[in-house]
Amino acid sequence: MRRIFPVLLLLAASVAGIPSAHADEASRRAKTERLLVLTKSDALMDQMLGQMSAAIKSSAAEQAASLHLTPEQQVYLDKFNTRVADIIKSSLSMENLKPVIIKVYVDTYTDEELDGIIAFYSSPAGQAFVTKGPQLMQRSVQLMQQQMAGVEPQLEQASKQLTDDLAKTQPKK
Repeated sequence: MRRIFPVLLLLAASVAGIPSAHADEASRRAKTERLLVLTKSDALMDQMLGQMSAAIKSSAAEQAASLHLTPEQQVYLDKFNTRVADIIKSSLSMENLKPVIIKVYVDTYTDEELDGIIAFYSSPAGQAFVTKGPQLMQRSVQLMQQQMAGVEPQLEQASKQLTDDLAKTQPKK
């Protein structure tokens, strides 16, 4: 009996902790939901999807121009591009991603960490961070593009060198 008592005590303690674990997870879920509202995740996702859609359309237009398609072929390509955009928009919608995002946050952050993150995003500084985030991102992209423009000639030279090196390895005819 003396050996069974510690085992029963341990079992009782672990069973008693199960509701607490579920309560902690429910608390983190609720806090994550609050955080998604504070960070305006819906609007951010919509903006990102809009930008992706525009980039896909632009890329498709460039590709179509280089292919010299007939009007009939262009119709098919346009339908395809619309379908691709719809698939991406649907699969990356906040409605579809929200459960995944919540799970990641619940599995990653403690209640205390979420409290701190929520406190930041609830503050004027946190809301400024959210509000100015798109401007910050746009400016960052512009600066990276400028940086890459300076690197482009080097990349072209490296590509030419690779083409030349590969040509040397071709069997002679």
